Amino acid sequence: MDEHFTLGQKMWAEGIGTFFLVFVGAGTAAMTLILNHGAPRYTKSDIGIGALGGSADWLAIGLAFAFAIMTMVYIFGHVSGAHINPAVTLSILIQRLISPMEAVAYWVAQLIGATLGAFAIALVYGHSAWAIGGLGAPGPFPGIPLWQAGAAEAIGTFGLVLGVLGLAVNKHAPPHWAGLIIGLNIAGLIILLGNVSGAAINPARTIGPIFADWVLGGPNLWHIVVVYIIAQLLGAAAAAWVYPLIAEARTTLKRQSEVTRKQA
Repeated sequence: MDEHFTLGQKMWAEGIGTFFLVFVGAGTAAMTLILNHGAPRYTKSDIGIGALGGSADWLAIGLAFAFAIMTMVYIFGHVSGAHINPAVTLSILIQRLISPMEAVAYWVAQLIGATLGAFAIALVYGHSAWAIGGLGAPGPFPGIPLWQAGAAEAIGTFGLVLGVLGLAVNKHAPPHWAGLIIGLNIAGLIILLGNVSGAAINPARTIGPIFADWVLGGPNLWHIVVVYIIAQLLGAAAAAWVYPLIAEARTTLKRQSEVTRKQA
């Protein structure tokens, strides 16, 4: 018998999954700042995480995100697909594997989950979570122009979505490995891009901590949000367009065109 999950169940899965992605991943970024520096993070010239330094910091943060994503994929993948990222949902919508109504519902659940996850970081770590750690909110590192950070976000999201399409959507992908490999792919992207843009590569992970940090008295970083989200969605859309051109067998495409001509 085929499994069927209601839209409400899928929204809960996406909301809880994105909550833990932000709570564990962005929370680790905030904790790293607190442990490493212990002084107020934001100055007039400092935006984004900005105070993290060596690759060891980004290795820890990347692995934290990887563990959270792996866990949520294996828990909720059979319910909602465990997108836990609006950019992934956009790519699935472009592939016509989800309806527009479901996509909007997923986005709402993901944004709520990410925001609550950011507030949960503040609940656990207290004042230092936002005064020092900025709730792990992403942003360009000092000396990095916003356009360059946006380019990093677009390319990183492109790589993330390619991994999802190839491992979680592709029927020829090795079974049961999607969560592990997707998580490790994201960890690698975070380690590589962290010192440029903070490696958000996820609109919900971008909005949630920045919004919560702003509500709690942090700086206004909404100009970063706009650039990052545009870049992330463009990267996701590009991956959704490129992947089938490369990975779908030409014979399949030829048969589809022949069927279309016969039907016409």
